[in-house]
Amino acid sequence: MRSLNIGIYLLLIDILFYAEVVNSDNSVYSILRTKREIVSGNETISDNVEIDDVNVIYVCNDGKCTCINETLNCNQGFQAYNNNVVLQHSNIKIGNENFTAKIVNFQFNKFTFLKKNEILSGHESKVEELYFYYNDIATIENGTFDKFLSLKKLDFEYNSLKSINETILTKQLGSTLMELDFSGNKIQNLSTNTFKYCTKLTSLNFQRNKKINLVAKINGINVTVFPEALENLKYLNLASCNLKEFDENVFINLRSLQKLILSNNLFTFVPKAIKMLPTLQHLDIKSSFIRSINDCDFCNLPNLQTLFLSDSFSLTYINENAFGALNNHSTTLPPKLNELSLHNCNISILPEKLLDWKNILLFDISTNPLSCNCSMAWLINDINATSPLYANGTLYKNKLVCHYPRALYGTHLHKISGDFCSNGTFDVEEVVKKRDEIYYACGDGYGRTGMSKNFLINN
Repeated sequence: MRSLNIGIYLLLIDILFYAEVVNSDNSVYSILRTKREIVSGNETISDNVEIDDVNVIYVCNDGKCTCINETLNCNQGFQAYNNNVVLQHSNIKIGNENFTAKIVNFQFNKFTFLKKNEILSGHESKVEELYFYYNDIATIENGTFDKFLSLKKLDFEYNSLKSINETILTKQLGSTLMELDFSGNKIQNLSTNTFKYCTKLTSLNFQRNKKINLVAKINGINVTVFPEALENLKYLNLASCNLKEFDENVFINLRSLQKLILSNNLFTFVPKAIKMLPTLQHLDIKSSFIRSINDCDFCNLPNLQTLFLSDSFSLTYINENAFGALNNHSTTLPPKLNELSLHNCNISILPEKLLDWKNILLFDISTNPLSCNCSMAWLINDINATSPLYANGTLYKNKLVCHYPRALYGTHLHKISGDFCSNGTFDVEEVVKKRDEIYYACGDGYGRTGMSKNFLINN
C-alpha cells in the first residue's frame, strides 16, 4: 500500500470556460479555453490553452443594424460597397435578449454561405420573414432553417444559388413556409423532390433564372418539378427565364394557381400547358416572340380575368376563335375576363367576335398598325358612338390611329365618321382629303393584314 504521507498530491483538473472579446467592428472574438490546475502540496499551477475560436457578430446594439418594432434591419443599401459596414458572414446573434425579431432583413450584405445553427442562434423561433436580397450566397447547409419554427417568407433574390433541394426545404420548413423567392439566381436543375415538403407554399418566384429546367427525366419520361405538394400554390413567376416551350403537363399539379407570370421569354406560340390551369385568373405573357394566337389557345380558362400580351412585336394575328367564341360560349369563353392588353404589338385586325367586349373593362390596343377598313368598323364606330357598347374601357382610344390604308395613315380613329363602312364600303375621300390616291379598303378577304388588294382610282 502506497503511503499517502509523501506530501505530494497531483491532481489534474480541466475546467472549460468561454471568453468573449469585442473587436472594433463590433464582432465578438470568442475564445474557448481550457484551464488546467495542477495541485501539488500547497502549490497550484495554472495555465490556459486556446482550443477554438469563432467570429460572432452581435446586432441591435451596434450601428449596422436597427431593432425596432419586431424588425431586425441590417439592410446596408447603397453602403454595400463599404467592407467596413456590410456583414461578411451570417454568424449573427441578437445582443438584446429581450428583443423579439419577426421580420429580419439582411439585404445588401456579403454573405456567401449560410450555416446551420448560426443565423440568430437562440432567436430563430419567432422569425416570420427572412430576407437575403442582394448578397452572394452560393451555398446553404442542410437544415439551416429548421429552427425557424414560424418562418412564412424566405427571400433569396439576386444571389448565386445554382441548386436547391429538399435537404434545405425540409419537412420542418415546409410546414410553415408560404412565400419563396429565388429570382435573379443561377438555378438550373430542380428535382421532383425539391418541393415535396412545401405543402403550405402559396407564392414561388423563379424570375431571371436563365437556365432553369422545369422537368426531370425519370426512366426516360419527362416529369414536372412541381409536385402535388404544391396544390396550394397561387402565384408562380417564371419571367425572363429564357423559356422556349413547356411540357404540356408541367403545371398539372398546380390545382390552385391563380397568377402566372411568363413575360420576357422566348415563346413563339401560346404554351398549351396553361390549359391545365382552370383556376387561373391572371396571365402575363408580354414581351414574347409569339407570332399568332391560334384556334382555342385560351379556351377552357373559365376564371381568367386579366391577360397581358403587350410588347410582343411579332404578334400579327389573332384567331376569331382564340377564346372559343365560335364554340359553346358557356363552356369556353372566359366569362370573367375584364382586362386585355395588346399594347405595342403588330396587330392590324381585331376580330369583333373574339370576346364579349361589353365585359371588358380595360382594353389596350394602342401602338399597333391598325387597318381602318370594314373589318374594324365595329371598333371605329363604337369609339365615336354617343353611347359606346364596347369602347368604354379602351385605354388611349383618342390616340388610336390608322396605319392602313395608306391614304388614312395617321388618321385618328375617333375622327372617322360614326357610320364608317355602314353600307359595306367606305370612300376614303369622305374620311380624309388626299390629293395623291384614294383606296377602296373594305374587307381584305385575308383576315390578317386588313389591306384590300382592290384599289379604286387615282386622282
